Amino acid sequence: MSTLDSRDREILEYLHRSAGADIASMCDFLGVTRTAVRHRISRLEAEGLVCCGPQSPPLSGSSRGRPRLLFQVTPDGLHSLGQNYRQMAVVMWQVITGISDPEMREQLLAKVRDTLAGDLRRRISGDGPLEERLGDLAAEMNANGFNVHSERSGKLQILRETSCPFPLLAEVDDSICRVEQEVLEQVLGVPVDVVSRCRDGAGCCEFQMQG
Repeated sequence: MSTLDSRDREILEYLHRSAGADIASMCDFLGVTRTAVRHRISRLEAEGLVCCGPQSPPLSGSSRGRPRLLFQVTPDGLHSLGQNYRQMAVVMWQVITGISDPEMREQLLAKVRDTLAGDLRRRISGDGPLEERLGDLAAEMNANGFNVHSERSGKLQILRETSCPFPLLAEVDDSICRVEQEVLEQVLGVPVDVVSRCRDGAGCCEFQMQG
């Protein structure tokens, strides 16, 4: 999942406000060349953040010739525009981990864990050997913006995250690390050991389980 820069966000916000726009309109709005706009739009389209289609209904008197193509923001593009929710996630995590009642705090953390695990279980096959399930899990996580890969080392199955998926939350409290470990255990149906954590300065988060 790519990170939007300020110009990317400017384009997506303009397309959203305008309910779609063509290349010429974006050139006028941004004050740049068609080449520069096409380069940006091609990348955003390849990433699934914008889509292109003919204008419907067509402009008056424009029935002849090539149809006017409009670019619009996709649902994924709107989701990317809303990624300031990360600040809210940090605040919510601070509230949960700051609850003084241990039982209530654990109940909330368990709810988060069970919800995440249930969502992942619905997306991958629960049958087959552990190695196959782990590969499916890694593929699903990568499709959702995680940087992970799975491998086998002797009798061990290993899942490595090359970067922490929750860096802002991990800075607040390491409960998120335990929640992630327990999510993996629920999804894979086997005990999972944490070998290293990015939070502790390691180069990756590594989880091991017996194959």
